[in-house]
Amino acid sequence: MANKKYQVFISSTYSDLKEERRKILDILLMADCIPSGMEAFVATDNEQFEVIKKVIDLCDYYVLIIGKRYGSVSSLTGISYTEMEYDYAKSKDIPVLVFAIDESVSLPEEKTELDNEKNILLSKFREKALANRLATIWKTVDELTGALAISIMHAQKENIRPGWQRATDFDEASLRREISDLSKNNKKLSDDLQIAQAQVSSFTEQSDVAFEDCIINLEYHWSNQNNRIHTKQSDEKKIELREIFIVIATEMMDVSIIEDVIRSVIVEKFIGSSYTYFLDDSQIIKTILNQIRALGLIKSYWDEKKAKLYWGLTTKGKKVRDDLILLRKNIK
Repeated sequence: MANKKYQVFISSTYSDLKEERRKILDILLMADCIPSGMEAFVATDNEQFEVIKKVIDLCDYYVLIIGKRYGSVSSLTGISYTEMEYDYAKSKDIPVLVFAIDESVSLPEEKTELDNEKNILLSKFREKALANRLATIWKTVDELTGALAISIMHAQKENIRPGWQRATDFDEASLRREISDLSKNNKKLSDDLQIAQAQVSSFTEQSDVAFEDCIINLEYHWSNQNNRIHTKQSDEKKIELREIFIVIATEMMDVSIIEDVIRSVIVEKFIGSSYTYFLDDSQIIKTILNQIRALGLIKSYWDEKKAKLYWGLTTKGKKVRDDLILLRKNIK
């Protein structure tokens, strides 16, 4: 976004690079960056370094300027705080831009390292930092600032970072829509989870439903035509509810059906005459369906468009049906 600003940490020794740091600050401000790590963040002890690490954590890019001084050395690590800052930024995967002075450049004595041990450490640090892909050698302040301006622009394109942006720059309407969409997705995921949990629970349930001792008395009568004389005969059959459920559940394999279809299936399976009908047809069907529903095996819903009541299997009903069918096949 055009209004996004990037926070940049500037790390270097201080007294020998005052002018360079001031010019770098100007370049970063002109590039709409937020400079950090200036004079207020020069580490001189380990306690201050802990504060600096928190500042680095908030930065998008890290700029290291290497002159000809190594800087103050930590009593805990034996290396300079500047090198510690560099190592910390690398450990946090913050893009690092390195700018090291050309060793051929002659500087006043106060801007060079006079301690031999520190010179050795500086040489090793310089070699390590220049191995970085985004490393540049500079001779003059102008070369340094010019290289920095180009490098920071390339870094913003090649290494996309979060940056900072005013809250007022966000489109409130878009945020509200995004929050609404997230809420809907969360609701759907919650519903899907409940369904999945119910299915898992049904898989662990035993299919030994209490069908035992539950007998349905199918009373029916039928017409018999003999020598042009019509007679009505009555009869009845006692059928286990388990057997009736298997027949109904098989018909409900992947669909929901109405009571008329259920009645036809029961008649065809257990009585076998298209002329047969129950003495109290409607009541018997409803009794059967309500008993099976009480066992949690079927459910019903009303179709407004067709103005009909449909019956279908529950998840538990499907498992019980499958277990019963497989059981019967194994017995055979």
